[in-house]
Amino acid sequence: MTKEDEVSCMNLIAEAEMFKKVPPQDLQKIVRAMHPRLLQRNEEFIPQGGPTDRFFLLQSGDIRRSYYNETDGKTHTVKFAIKAKSINSMRILSGDPSFSTVKCVSEEGCKVYQMYRHDFFKVLESNPQITVKIAEGLCQELRRGSKTFQTPLLEQHSQEVNVPAVSIAAGIESYYRSALNAKLNARLTGIPAELFPNMHIQVPTRVAYITGFKGLRALLDSNVDPDLYDSPNAIRLATAISPGVLMTPISSVLEASNAGHMNSEPMTTRWMRGALPRGGREIIFGVGLNQMSDYCEERIAPYCKGHDLLANAAGSLLAGVVSGYLSHVPHNLSTLKLLEPHRSYRELYPAFVDKSVPAAVERAVASWPTTTKFWTRTLFATLFPRGVMIRTTQIVGSFMILNGTINYLQLREHHKIQRHMKGTDEDARAPVPAVASSLSSSSSPVAAATAAAAVPNR
Repeated sequence: MTKEDEVSCMNLIAEAEMFKKVPPQDLQKIVRAMHPRLLQRNEEFIPQGGPTDRFFLLQSGDIRRSYYNETDGKTHTVKFAIKAKSINSMRILSGDPSFSTVKCVSEEGCKVYQMYRHDFFKVLESNPQITVKIAEGLCQELRRGSKTFQTPLLEQHSQEVNVPAVSIAAGIESYYRSALNAKLNARLTGIPAELFPNMHIQVPTRVAYITGFKGLRALLDSNVDPDLYDSPNAIRLATAISPGVLMTPISSVLEASNAGHMNSEPMTTRWMRGALPRGGREIIFGVGLNQMSDYCEERIAPYCKGHDLLANAAGSLLAGVVSGYLSHVPHNLSTLKLLEPHRSYRELYPAFVDKSVPAAVERAVASWPTTTKFWTRTLFATLFPRGVMIRTTQIVGSFMILNGTINYLQLREHHKIQRHMKGTDEDARAPVPAVASSLSSSSSPVAAATAAAAVPNR
């Protein structure tokens, strides 16, 4: 191999998981036994089921792995979670037959470095320490690949609450929420409403509301240990729903701020209308914003390859879809009660069905018997109501804005602290002034004390 090939081969083999623990001086011994090889487009250089008599490092070009399944007669493209440019390296030790067919698919061909199995074993026999390092690398990769976080929903724990970050996020989200609420109320009642009414009330109330959800969760997580009780899961459930119950009065003030166009009652009375279904909605919202968002983010994170903000957004999106759908009916009932306080829930639910049953269902059941028609309309209005997309979009957006903004600001603060601590460590490692070094070399205690007094404080 040329010097250039040797350097390129060293870089490639150092990236392979199997050789991650092997020191450079030992990798050099392996590289010296490898040979470059040029492949033409569509050249098949590893057949499925063929003997594993060599392994390859891909220097340039693209390859395709395909597996023919004899059971269903189909050929499948093979993708590995490990993206290193090594081919057959994991099978070279056992010599098992090749799992798939590998061929070059690049127009310009491919360049690989290959090493025969008998040459590889000669290197290992003369350098047994390499075998140990290969085993360490394989064990590390096995642990990394098999390690996943699977915290149950009710056992999710909050991070430390950054109140300024939560306040900023809630302030931004309050405008988004107000506009979507106005749209949803208009869809429900048929009467247009102002997009941003009473924002002087809504913004500070929303900040207190969201801070309450995050703060109460953190407070309960740090002060309540469910494992100390006879029914730990019941305690976990209670701590999960408590923020929603406690935040219902604040949520009621926010809802009342959007209802002045149809409910002329003073705010001191208006905020109490629809509190019961609203409490159910707040429980769903709180669990979705807190535990469910973290639950979904934890399971999506391995697929985001270290992109924390992307995992956070995807987790919030999934939690928002679930919470938006489940909270739609209690939200609409609380809204109808708020807008029409003189009517009972027994009267309001048929009104909700009339406004929420999908138009296609309404047409389909028009000629059905009364009882069948009633239950079909009720079922579809409850499970597939009109306006559910607006409500779900509102919750998805709220979760993504709140969790995304909070996470982003906390990450920035974390990185700032890390940079500061790194700078402090560098200062601590800076050369000690000559006067300070005299502390250890001076044989006179008086001289040492005098020198110490002369050193400025850091």
